[in-house]
Amino acid sequence: MNNKNIIGVIGGMGPYASAYFYKLLIKKSTEEYGAKNNDDYPEIVIDSVPVPDFISDTNSLAVAKEILISRVKALNNFGCNIIAMACNTGHLLYQDLAKNSEVPFVSLIELVCKKAKNSGMKRIGLMATETTIKTQIYHKILEREGIKVITPDKDLIRKQEDIIRFVIANGETKKFEDILSDMTNKFIKDYDLDGVILGCTELPLVFSNYKSRNVIDSLEVLADHLLKNFYGSRQTS
Repeated sequence: MNNKNIIGVIGGMGPYASAYFYKLLIKKSTEEYGAKNNDDYPEIVIDSVPVPDFISDTNSLAVAKEILISRVKALNNFGCNIIAMACNTGHLLYQDLAKNSEVPFVSLIELVCKKAKNSGMKRIGLMATETTIKTQIYHKILEREGIKVITPDKDLIRKQEDIIRFVIANGETKKFEDILSDMTNKFIKDYDLDGVILGCTELPLVFSNYKSRNVIDSLEVLADHLLKNFYGSRQTS
């Protein structure tokens, strides 16, 4: 029996977002759980998987699925007791991946939708890749909870996609910080939204210096859940 509490993260989609997510887990461990010494921090296994780009080209989906399933099994074999994927669009494959895991595989999409519901939002904007928007992986859950989903117009989707692609390729975010903040504020105002979801893991990197109760950061939601699970289990073990 595995008595260790190990967080497993499937990343690499893209790599800079995965690196940011790791730093976020460590930062929150210090600031919110008082971690100071090495053994205060969670054990984290990050598998940065160089899968084919199935985010813009869904023809690569089948190949990506087989690769990611093998990584889920590897994290299980390593001894992880909870697994997550630091990619929104990757949740197109969530059901296939989760059923190949012997330990809980948390859904980033479900967690974000729960956050929106608990925040009392009724009209929410979704800022995400075109594939995430087209496949409606957020829509299905949010609308089930009675939340109206508003998606950006084609021009805003294109601008978002440009930012996402640039961050994946360069990791540079500063040049887009004010641009994305202005785009988000305009989106909220134009459509009378209660808030927006940063539904692509590259967007929180650009938005990291802006805190707003109207913005749900998908990576922060996932980090909060994993750390609550880790430190809660630690205290009761």
